[in-house]
Amino acid sequence: MSSGTIYSFPEFKAPEKTSAWDEKERERANRIFEDPELKAAIARTERIKEHMSPEGALGLPPRLEAARLKHGITDAFFKVQASFDRIFVFPLSIEDGEKAEKTTGGIIKPNATKLRDLQEGNRGVLISAGLTALDRLMSHGYELGDIVITNKNVPFARRCETIGNEAMHYLVMRDGDLAGNESLMERIRAGQERIVDIGGVEAYSHQVAQNDNGEWVARKKQSVYVADSW
Repeated sequence: MSSGTIYSFPEFKAPEKTSAWDEKERERANRIFEDPELKAAIARTERIKEHMSPEGALGLPPRLEAARLKHGITDAFFKVQASFDRIFVFPLSIEDGEKAEKTTGGIIKPNATKLRDLQEGNRGVLISAGLTALDRLMSHGYELGDIVITNKNVPFARRCETIGNEAMHYLVMRDGDLAGNESLMERIRAGQERIVDIGGVEAYSHQVAQNDNGEWVARKKQSVYVADSW
């Protein structure tokens, strides 16, 4: 046989993949591996997006606008302005991500348990404050849009709308019912703000100072910030 001879062979065809299960059995088997919790979460996210205005449409302060988009706060939460020393808080789980959905033992929390945790308070986004409350909160470094820590069982949960079969609530309380501020602590750790004493040698007067290009400045925030935002 000559080394230059070339032989051609019929085109190779891969065998067709078949299954011993009929089509209906295969469909039923595939459904077993579906995650109903994930499907429900995706559907809930889409419903919430339908109740949210586009970015910038509500004219909110920058930090509150960022929190609205991040946490999926629908337009109904911004229909009422808090009065006097009252504040409104959009409830969040005490922990973020997967930890918010499960117990410490890894068991998925029932919806009733998650709703109870939210309505009891503990943690949330500061979405509105009355004028008396706003004066106090801003003098302590709080701003609308901050993630705050509340005293448990203090707030009153008020329903603002229903999406699908789920009632949406915000928490009503007084400014003094807040116990802490996660966002403020993050700004302090990042070197953006810190607590200073401006009282001189005869008295204490602690205030939150801001880092202004390396210089720590403790000054009252301009009221025009609120006027321009609202």
